[in-house]
Amino acid sequence: STANDGTLTFDASGAASTCTLETAVGASGRIKVIVKIDSSANTVTIDPNAAETVNGAATLVLSAQWDKAILQSDGANWIRIA
Repeated sequence: STANDGTLTFDASGAASTCTLETAVGASGRIKVIVKIDSSANTVTIDPNAAETVNGAATLVLSAQWDKAILQSDGANWIRIA
């Protein structure tokens, strides 16, 4: 756990939203929690920094209310741990 760990909430009721992650490089062990808090059909797209990935994918999409992603940096990319 570091001072930069944290929970980010997104209300996409007005339009689709994007969560651009900080770089995973040099942040091994850092944890981010991203939560979509609204019930709209709009999505929240999690976009890692530059060419980094989440579980090998370029992006991760949250679509339902209370969908969440708990991500941890492996020092090079983000891994979805829950």
